[in-house]
Amino acid sequence: MRPALQLALLCALAPLGATTLEKLSVDDMVQKSTSIVRGKATASTTTQRGSVIYTIYRFQVTEVLKGSGTSGATDVYVPGGIYGGFRQSVSGSPTLDTGVEYVLFLWTSPKGIPQVIGLSQGVFEVKTSAGGERILTRGPIAADMIDASGNSIEDQGLKLTLTRLQQRVRALVPAQEVR
Repeated sequence: MRPALQLALLCALAPLGATTLEKLSVDDMVQKSTSIVRGKATASTTTQRGSVIYTIYRFQVTEVLKGSGTSGATDVYVPGGIYGGFRQSVSGSPTLDTGVEYVLFLWTSPKGIPQVIGLSQGVFEVKTSAGGERILTRGPIAADMIDASGNSIEDQGLKLTLTRLQQRVRALVPAQEVR
């Protein structure tokens, strides 16, 4: 096999380089997101754009906390997945389970592709407490993380109520972007 072809195959099979995420607070995600939605993942598929494989999750939106035009079903692109017999892994990328309720902090790329902000940082599973309150949880992220100053930190996960998130959105976002 020619050396150039061998190198091309090796590069295609290699996972993406290491991922380092800047730790985002809830307020950071509220402000930087183009939309924040609650709903359930209903299906997934994969595609390739350039050299990146994406898993595309179909998401049935039940509540829009920020943004407009995202009610109903929407597709959310997450880097990584299996496509054409190739697997691509991206450290910190979330996996959404079909039928599970989530709150997603989304941003739309310049090419119009909706993605989760901060990879797994922007995905919260919705659970209901014994008292009926909706609790949003995100476990620790296993990717390298840094704070705003560039210092290495460990993620501890995050937990808050849906009511608290709704309050933060109202406090931080202009009224025309809140639903």
